[in-house]
Amino acid sequence: MTPGAPRPATTTVLIDAQPLSSVAAGGGVGTYLRELLAAVGRRDDLVLRALCPAGVDLPSGVAPVPVRRLFSRPRLEATEHSLRLGVEVWRHQQDGLFHNPSFHAPAGLRSPWVQTLLDLIPLIDGSPDQRVLRKRWRRFGPRYRRADAIVAISQHAADDGIRLLGLDPKKVHVARLGVDAAFHPGAGPSEPPYVLVVGEFSRRKGFEKAFAVIDDLADAGLPHRLVVVGRIHPWARAELVALWASARHPERIELRGFVPDVVPLYQGAAAFLMTSSYEGFGLPVLEAMACGVPVVAFSNSSLTEVVGNGGQLVPDGDVSAMSAAVRTVLENPGAAEEWGQRGVRRAAPFTWDACATLHAEVYRSVAP
Repeated sequence: MTPGAPRPATTTVLIDAQPLSSVAAGGGVGTYLRELLAAVGRRDDLVLRALCPAGVDLPSGVAPVPVRRLFSRPRLEATEHSLRLGVEVWRHQQDGLFHNPSFHAPAGLRSPWVQTLLDLIPLIDGSPDQRVLRKRWRRFGPRYRRADAIVAISQHAADDGIRLLGLDPKKVHVARLGVDAAFHPGAGPSEPPYVLVVGEFSRRKGFEKAFAVIDDLADAGLPHRLVVVGRIHPWARAELVALWASARHPERIELRGFVPDVVPLYQGAAAFLMTSSYEGFGLPVLEAMACGVPVVAFSNSSLTEVVGNGGQLVPDGDVSAMSAAVRTVLENPGAAEEWGQRGVRRAAPFTWDACATLHAEVYRSVAP
């Protein structure tokens, strides 16, 4: 703000920061919430207050509003949070608005209320591992219609919300996610060379297709390994290990699990694979492009929207096409450099400050 200029009118926002203390903290929801809080906290036209259990590390400019939680097991945690949140919002909302940045929209939330729409995967993906979430969505999904505004993280998510939840298009606003400045090109591919996958394991992530790609590369005589980074829940580990064991070249596959600082792994990768069948946004492809890593992704859901001309999009589920596209950049340094530069240019406009600005516009539009 210019010295001596009048301070802009402020809008008070109460936001649910519970995901930062839950199982969601290490995934995309946690990243979105942390980065949004930090970017909004830097603004002088908003007063941000965060509902969260004691001990949660909040960015500068965000005032904690302590709440109590008894359970940490995921299902019990979600149930308790849903039951308590409506009352907590009623007690602490005061004269501001409430923003719910996570999936669950509890009953009893009062106006003005902004709801984030991350994705509708359980309503679209019919696989058994989505059964529990699918039942929950059928219960709380219709509540989205009562929100004063919906912030969708991609146009694809917005379109799905309008189609599947019956959302009023006039209430739906798109605020695409950003990428932190820490994600930038490094020294280039490491030795020994590897191809990278980043994502929490579930069936829709298509890890078996990534394994098939590395099998094809090994059969073609390329030396590359596949490094897989992302949280592996205890209940999913056996299924992932079985997929790994069924690969033709399991010795070429490294399951690293959760890695706190994934930037060096992006920077050292020779290529990045996105084999998911559905994404609400697809933050890892954006992070990879920002690091100058050639991206190859299946053309589906929001991935087409996010990758654009910054990476190679191949027909959805076509392993042969993905293997051929990967070989293009692994065997041709010129192609690798070109696709890396394309990715950097594509990722540049995606910033958390831009994301926060769009959120701020929505907040002001519904503020009392």
